[in-house]
Parts: sequence; C-alpha cells; structure tokens
Amino acid sequence: MQTPDSTGNPNAASSGTPNSDGSTTRESLKQEGRQLGEEAANTVRAQALSEAEKRKYTASRTVSHSAEALESAADTFRDQGEQTLAKTTSAMAQHLSEFADTIDGRNTEDLAAEIERLARRNPGLFVLGGIGAGFVLSRFLKASSQGGPSHR
Repeated sequence: MQTPDSTGNPNAASSGTPNSDGSTTRESLKQEGRQLGEEAANTVRAQALSEAEKRKYTASRTVSHSAEALESAADTFRDQGEQTLAKTTSAMAQHLSEFADTIDGRNTEDLAAEIERLARRNPGLFVLGGIGAGFVLSRFLKASSQGGPSHR
C-alpha cells in the first residue's frame, strides 16, 4: 500500500517526485531504510550481548566448580599420601580459579575480542581447544543424563 505525499499523490513514493523542500521521497525512504536497518542491528547486537553475558556467567560458574572439584581431589590425594599428585592437582585448581575470576572480571565484548585474537594467532590451537571442550562437555552431559557414573 502506498502512502500519499504532501500533495495527496499516492504514486509519489515510487516515482521520486520532489517534495516541497526539494528532496525526493525516494531519498527519504532510503534514509528511513537505513535507520530501520541500524535499529534492527542495534537490537540484534543487544540481544547477542545479553545472551553472551548469560553464557559468560555459566562458563565462569562451570570453571569455578571444576576448580573446586580439583581442589577436593587434591585434598583426597593429600589424605592418601600422594603429595606430588596433590600439588599438581591443586595447582591446576588454582589456575582454573584464576581463569574463572578473569572471566568474571572482563566484559563480554573484551572476551569476544580476546577469543578472536587467539583464534587468529593460533588457529590450530583454537580448533583443538574447541574439540577438547566439546569432548569434555559431551562426556559431562552424557554422565548427567544417565544420573552419574552409578548407572553404568
């Protein structure tokens, strides 16, 4: 459906007929299209950042829980007299805990930029890391869906 221009001409929008100020309707439509495109892009960007923020929180919590589990394992190794394993496991737990703090302390845009830089500098490492993370996640989800290791 076409909207009439200020003169009442319903065909002015598509004909490029000049308005009273000398500009054409076509130009104003282009401008409106650009503005709508920018608004849509801003909306999508805001939604993506919101989702990324949620995932950042989930990742931080997962890493933090993993660090706690490793520290618990280190305590068990200490109790069993396995000091070397205890030290190694405790060090891994400490690094994971620091990583969780790093995730918490950075904004989503900075993290995304850092991940992109890492992927550009070391694409092979990035792909291997993604495969490893996918493997660990799939094992975790499989174990969770089966109710843990006792149901095997």
